[in-house]
Amino acid sequence: MAFKYQILSHPADIKLQITASTKEELFQGALAGMASIIQPQMPRKAPIAKENIEVHSLDLDMLLVDFLNEILTKSDIYNCVFDKIKIEKLTGDYLRGTIEGRKMKEFSEEIKAVTYHGLKIKENKGKWEVILLFDV
Repeated sequence: MAFKYQILSHPADIKLQITASTKEELFQGALAGMASIIQPQMPRKAPIAKENIEVHSLDLDMLLVDFLNEILTKSDIYNCVFDKIKIEKLTGDYLRGTIEGRKMKEFSEEIKAVTYHGLKIKENKGKWEVILLFDV
């Protein structure tokens, strides 16, 4: 199945629903979905950027949000939209890997932060699901 994401309606912010077959794919789907919000049309000829990432958190829910917020910070620092990750290690409170994206002159949408509002990762019958709320 891999993963899929869907942007949901919200009166002020942006909601993103991710469904995946594995925990790793859930993180990849969240990253790809966030990238599609920041830059819906990723130019294929833009230079590629790679960065290492390591995030510690209290639990899996917070790890997902902290991971995405760390990527938002790296996006601003390096002017990149990161949309892929190669996960080297993922536990309930730790993630290490390499993110990949493309350099951009500007972003289509600015995300201020990924919030913890209503956050709960669910695993049900081999499917992982989460709804994220982005402050824009």
